[in-house]
Amino acid sequence: MAYKVIISVNNNEEIFTLPIVSADFPLPEPEQHNETYEGLSKDYRRIGTMGLRQLSWSSIFPVHKYSFMPPEALSDGWEYVKFFQRWRDRKVPFRMIVLDSSGVVRLNMPITVDSLDISIRRSGDIEYTITVTEYRFVR
Repeated sequence: MAYKVIISVNNNEEIFTLPIVSADFPLPEPEQHNETYEGLSKDYRRIGTMGLRQLSWSSIFPVHKYSFMPPEALSDGWEYVKFFQRWRDRKVPFRMIVLDSSGVVRLNMPITVDSLDISIRRSGDIEYTITVTEYRFVR
């Protein structure tokens, strides 16, 4: 199953579709912070709050168009790097939307980018590893 990953910022002020997404893209469920307490005769379990989801994946930002890329993906990989750098510097959360091959939304959540590590391949394409964490807006 092929996934499409869309990253946007600031209520769709800028929208980028990732050019290449692995077929085994992670779709994590949050961890629940439960606690066990020892009583005098029994242990007791307190159901805790849901934690923040975290994802990490690796891929490439190509520097030219490949035939298997989504049509809306950019062919200049450096534009993706600049996009993440620009909005991380502004301390604005991103929104990540993951669509399956049928167009069904499998994940739609605000995120922060914890790390973005890049290296340049011999072909000039930009290999990257990114780690993101769910962001919750405070109300």
